[in-house]
Amino acid sequence: MSMDLLRRVLQYEVSVGALIEMALWLAIPYLSIGFVWAVVHTEETQRMQARLQNVMPAGSDVAAFGLTVALWPASPQIAAACPAK
Repeated sequence: MSMDLLRRVLQYEVSVGALIEMALWLAIPYLSIGFVWAVVHTEETQRMQARLQNVMPAGSDVAAFGLTVALWPASPQIAAACPAK
């Protein structure tokens, strides 16, 4: 029974546009949570900024904020790996 259900689900044709639209709809809540996470956890963003400043002095603050927003589930581990100055 479950194999028949799986076959029926896998027979649906989905366009590339529909997949892109679904990815965009899923990205909205993910990035919203990441934005709130970056605003609340500024110390992690600052640690990432200190690490990025060695690589790219100009724009390291924006890059660190963007990384914190995009990678918010792993942000505590990434920030802990960045040495504080």
